[in-house]
Parts: sequence; C-alpha cells; structure tokens
Amino acid sequence: MFIWPFFLAAGFALLDWASTWKGWKKRLYIAKPATLVFLILWTLLLTRWQGDMLWYGIALVFSLTGDILLMLNPRFFLYGLGAFLLTHVFYLVAFNQTPAEVNVGVMLIAVLVGIVAARVLRVLRPGILKAPKGRRMLIATTFYAGALALMVLSALLTFFRPGWTLPASILVSLGALLFFVSDSTLTYDRFVRKLNHGQSLVHFTYHLGQFLIISGALIHFSGLLISGV
Repeated sequence: MFIWPFFLAAGFALLDWASTWKGWKKRLYIAKPATLVFLILWTLLLTRWQGDMLWYGIALVFSLTGDILLMLNPRFFLYGLGAFLLTHVFYLVAFNQTPAEVNVGVMLIAVLVGIVAARVLRVLRPGILKAPKGRRMLIATTFYAGALALMVLSALLTFFRPGWTLPASILVSLGALLFFVSDSTLTYDRFVRKLNHGQSLVHFTYHLGQFLIISGALIHFSGLLISGV
C-alpha cells in the first residue's frame, strides 16, 4: 500500500511543517501543494479511483485547490473556504455510501459532535464579526462549520457502518478529528488571537488528518476488493 507517492507526500509534508516553523515562505509555496499532489497520485495509482475512492479523490483535488487559494492574497480566503467546503461535501458522500445503524450510540455521538461544534463556533464568532465584512464571513464560516461537523460525524459513524473494519474506522475518525482541530485553529489564529507557531499546528494537524483519512479509506477499499463487493 505504501508506494513511492506516499513517501514523497510524507517528505513534502515534513518540509511544509519545517517551513511554517522556520518561516521559509518559498519552500512553503512548493511543499504544501506538493503534499496534496502526491497524496492524489498515491490514491490514483493504487485504486484508479474505483468505487468509493472516486469521492475521496475528488475531495483531495478540492483540498489542493483550497491550499493554493489560501496561500494567495487574503482576499481569496472565502474562495479557499469554498474549496474546502466542497472537500467536506465529497468526504461526506464517501463516508455515507452505506447507512449507519441508528441506535443510542449513534445518537450520542451526533449530539456530542453538535455540542462541540457549537461551542467552538461560539468562541470564534466575536472575532469573525470584527473582521472586514464580518457578517458575510460569519455566515460563510457557519455553513462551513456545519459541513465540517457532518464530515466528522460521518467518519465517526463508520464504526457503525457495515463493511468498515475497526482499523479503517479508527484511522478515518482520527483523521477527521484532526481536520476539525486544524480548521478550528486556523480560524482562531486568523480572527481571534494569533497563536505562537499557530500555522505550524494548523499544517501539522491538517496533513496528518488527510494522511489518516486516506489511509483508512484505502484499507476499507482493499477490504471491499477482497470481499468482492
């Protein structure tokens, strides 16, 4: 499963983390998109984007688009937000190919995710409103937060979906949670208060989250192939 694009993606991710920590802007402009390019290539070579992997592949393409837009002038922030909104939409489609069994555990997880997302948005709201076009930004951020929360919930519910093995569910759930941490930290650092090495934390959790989601998806895909589904 771990072929050469994976190792190149990991190498560029390490360079990206070092670049954010050290402030190497030129290297960052190369390393961040390159990480996603090789993640995309990794999934494409292993699966040809067959079956459910098509949706994960499209999600990665929109993540790459969002990465590029967020590295440009700050006026492209909303466009970058839109690209990542589509990332979560396609992850939602990928995770929800099979329905989860509705039970007490599922309902408790849904309530917990909703409470956490609402509390995080409550912390971020005052800072977002102070930004230029704050109300417009808050509406966009609220829609984005809803999609992100649904993506996290969908990943967690793979524990209750038929066909998902425990290792695959653990990986995609951890990846989705790290994605949530990354986006929450990015918004807090941008609109509420600058964090010491905040961007390093954003990039580290983002890339690790993507690696874990895709690794879990590939394990799930391999299991489907073995079972002949």
